[in-house]
Amino acid sequence: MTIRDKAPQIRSIAAFDVPSIVFQTSAAGTKYFHQETKGIGAASVFWLIPVSKQDQSKAFQALAATELLLSGGDGLSEKEILQHIEHLGASVGNDSEQLFARIHFRCAKHVVKDVFSWVLHHVECASYPQEEIDRYALIKRASIERKMQTPGYWSERIAKEHLYKDIPWVGTYGDIDDLSRLNREDLSSFHSKYIKNSSGVLFFSGDIDVNQTNELLSIWESYKRPQFQWGLPVENITNLDSYENPILHTLPNSSQVSMRWMKHIGSLNQTDIHKFTLLNMVLGGYFGSRLMQELREKQGLTYGIGTYFKPLWEGRTWSLSGEMNSANTEKALGSIKFIFQGLQENKIPQEELDRAKRYYAGLFRSGFDGPFAQATKALQTLVRNYDTHYFADTLDHIWSIDPDSILDLAQNELNTNTFVKVVAGEV
Repeated sequence: MTIRDKAPQIRSIAAFDVPSIVFQTSAAGTKYFHQETKGIGAASVFWLIPVSKQDQSKAFQALAATELLLSGGDGLSEKEILQHIEHLGASVGNDSEQLFARIHFRCAKHVVKDVFSWVLHHVECASYPQEEIDRYALIKRASIERKMQTPGYWSERIAKEHLYKDIPWVGTYGDIDDLSRLNREDLSSFHSKYIKNSSGVLFFSGDIDVNQTNELLSIWESYKRPQFQWGLPVENITNLDSYENPILHTLPNSSQVSMRWMKHIGSLNQTDIHKFTLLNMVLGGYFGSRLMQELREKQGLTYGIGTYFKPLWEGRTWSLSGEMNSANTEKALGSIKFIFQGLQENKIPQEELDRAKRYYAGLFRSGFDGPFAQATKALQTLVRNYDTHYFADTLDHIWSIDPDSILDLAQNELNTNTFVKVVAGEV
């Protein structure tokens, strides 16, 4: 008997109260989210700026302008700015996501005002010293060069470039030579137009009370920021090509291949989102999925394979990704198509669907663990344009979905020719 045979069977997961995600608006019109957890002594603050790759005029401009926000300003170097943050006992980060930029920090409750004031000030007066830009470009170049040696980088890039050729902010990649052309003028121009005094949404969580949030809002509003609004383009997908055969990309000195399937899913209502979630779970969303059990556990064709969604603005990208020895490529392709066909032709057993529901319910619950989790869910609510009760209603929707609904969805969405298929590596 194997360890898996002895694994406990979870029959049910008790319901729990999922909070509704409610944003507030200050008297001056600033949108924010606040969730207090008293007594822990630590606070988390971050703000979202509606700026992204779609706003840039040159490759890597948005990414570099965001990641170098604290590289120098107001006569101080990056080292001096960060040393003061460390002196306050805080950790800080600034990220450029596909749809937005985010500046975030965590610190002790009693210094939250000091950290916020310091970070916000230096975000506003970022000067982008050229020596820091040059150092950044060298580091980023080395990172991208390493990625370009892997089949996974190319399978994802080529799939996106084909699927989203009409949407540059999704399907256009910068090349390493573009990094050498980064300069202070371009980053400062981007900062002045899109980051400095931009609109934004603030998120406060942990041990931070109402008086403190009001203080931080007052500091934020002293910069005379406009009210928050998205300015994202419509995802106008006009590419409806049929993809019967995979695109092959040879990568020298590679002993394996990366297989990537990719499809665009348009705007969905709440019920359809949860149906897609369960179909994805059954297909390749966890270790007990059909792809993992068949291709890895039974046939030994792959090191790992799975499916997942990555959100865009109105829709999302549905991806299948697997790594394998090149000798197994054709057999793996055939097995994947067979699994797709099986989900289209045969109703999923109730037991298999229930197992996927229980697994998802466990993941869903864990997503609310910790004092900072609700702020993360609030960010998802804002970016995905969910309604206030989306998370509170999620499990009820999940439990109500039956095998017939999954079969109908599979028949509509699992046509293998609607997925861009790329095989990169030793092909």
